[in-house]
Amino acid sequence: MFEILPSPPQLGAYRFTGTLTAADYERCIADIEARLARFARIGLYCDLRGFTGVTPAAIAHDLRYTLGKIGQFDRFARGAIVTDRHWLATVTGFAAKFFPETEIRSFGEDEVEAALGWAGAVDPQPPPDAAA
Repeated sequence: MFEILPSPPQLGAYRFTGTLTAADYERCIADIEARLARFARIGLYCDLRGFTGVTPAAIAHDLRYTLGKIGQFDRFARGAIVTDRHWLATVTGFAAKFFPETEIRSFGEDEVEAALGWAGAVDPQPPPDAAA
């Protein structure tokens, strides 16, 4: 299941529980794209407590979206992952090496407020192609 959490407009805040489906992923992408239309850079907060997996169709959506964003990764200023699973924290650290323009950190399940604050500390500038 996928839930959009209340957050400042420059922060996409999401909770993933159970198995992430393609429909969940499409809703997430739509929200991210709406924020990117308003701001040059955004932060992302993902609460993965209770996350159990992802469908193959959702993985395919993720891959297509990620490949489509090549050259635009600098628009993602920060990514905070809240998890109670050590392996997800390890994957987060590994993934950070592939996105040098983005600060990516994992937080423990008792650090929700810190993660939200850190991920949302993004300068809300208009997107580069916004009319002056």
